Amino acid sequence: MNKAYYAKKGLFVGITSIICSFYFFAPTFFTFKSSLIKQSGAIEFVKIFYSSVESSRGSKSIKSELKFTLNSTRNMYVLMKNIGQSRYNERFEKLKKQLEKPGRVSVWIKKNQQTEYKPTVFQITKGNNTVLYDFDEAKSQSRLGFLISFGFGIFGVGLFIKHKYSTQIKKLFKV
Repeated sequence: MNKAYYAKKGLFVGITSIICSFYFFAPTFFTFKSSLIKQSGAIEFVKIFYSSVESSRGSKSIKSELKFTLNSTRNMYVLMKNIGQSRYNERFEKLKKQLEKPGRVSVWIKKNQQTEYKPTVFQITKGNNTVLYDFDEAKSQSRLGFLISFGFGIFGVGLFIKHKYSTQIKKLFKV
């Protein structure tokens, strides 16, 4: 077993995981309410789509997407969730019924995404500020992904450091 080879691979995987955690998950995870803007209007279109997705290893699951538009913007708002083998997303179905009821809806997005066609949705309220989709619910999906990816990255970099500097580490902790 060539430890140097695996240490270098660990470093590569670790750095890649850390970069991915900051690129894919951090922008949502580290968003604050003060950086959001509210867009309001009546629901123009709302629908749930279910599609089969396959991982690179061949395992299949179902992805659900709740898509809706407001009459006051040109944005398409999308909420997405992998629901495993289930063919029904109870949370999105309930949210769709609430959105279909007449009344004004407010959607909170990042200020710098207001010109994007599909901005990230952080909160949805209806009427007299009844919260349908909460800020914490939006961030919770990124929290787990960020922590796993970042932790895996630290492990990979740590593996390299342990191999490369094991004698110095032993001397440092020798009493």
